[in-house]
Amino acid sequence: MTLWLFVLAAAVLASEAFLRLPLMDQIRRVTATAGKSGRVLKSKRISDHWKERVLPAYSWIIGKGSVTFFVMLCVALLPVALLGVVYPGGFAVWGAELLRPLVILVLCIASIGYIWLRLKVFGG
Repeated sequence: MTLWLFVLAAAVLASEAFLRLPLMDQIRRVTATAGKSGRVLKSKRISDHWKERVLPAYSWIIGKGSVTFFVMLCVALLPVALLGVVYPGGFAVWGAELLRPLVILVLCIASIGYIWLRLKVFGG
């Protein structure tokens, strides 16, 4: 019973973090920059000299955005990991429990359900 309470708490905490972090803005920024980069590469009207100057800048933006996105994912999942500190048996037992397929399934369903409730029923 304790495990499932912790799993539900983890789902709610992680879902709140995902909702509050600007993840979609980051994805849009990286995707838009990648699109610009692709258009520059394909364009016959842009000189190779200009391509050599602008593509490293685009690469820097994409790389920085990817690292930022990874850090945001880590921050969003931090509450799930921190529950291992107070879980009976400690962090190692909590980590082992999180790897069970049923726990993963319940965590995903609870997170999706919470996000749906929060956005649709309670209005954001």
